[in-house]
Amino acid sequence: MADELEARPGLTSVQALSSVPDAVRFTFLYHQEGYTSGVRADLGRLHAGGFELAKALKNSWSSDQYKGINTQWIEPETGQRFEVQFHTRASFEAKQLSHEAYERIRNPQTSELELDELEEFQREVCDKIPVPLGASEIEDPPRKEHDG
Repeated sequence: MADELEARPGLTSVQALSSVPDAVRFTFLYHQEGYTSGVRADLGRLHAGGFELAKALKNSWSSDQYKGINTQWIEPETGQRFEVQFHTRASFEAKQLSHEAYERIRNPQTSELELDELEEFQREVCDKIPVPLGASEIEDPPRKEHDG
């Protein structure tokens, strides 16, 4: 939020907070067998509830570094952004286990050698996660353009 206020000095603190994509985050967990149908249904419910996708959903079920789906939404009345992650129990636990590695990978001061080790760790963790049938094919629900 501080970076946003510094970059755009005319913003109020409420506007700056609304622009942070994961200041508010929800995680939906599904059983392996019902993951794909559950995610599609909940994406539809969010859309039908008037929430707008802030950007295309990020489906990482084919990634070797992270398994799951991340979405960013906008509540239309307030403009508040929020994140919804869609996981199975296994993908959520893997995310929790590898979160420190993820933070180190994002740090520009992390050495190339450490980056290689951290990415290998994440690959090993993700390799053990079963991919739900059809999860890699989940796409965006209809999207409205937002000018914010």
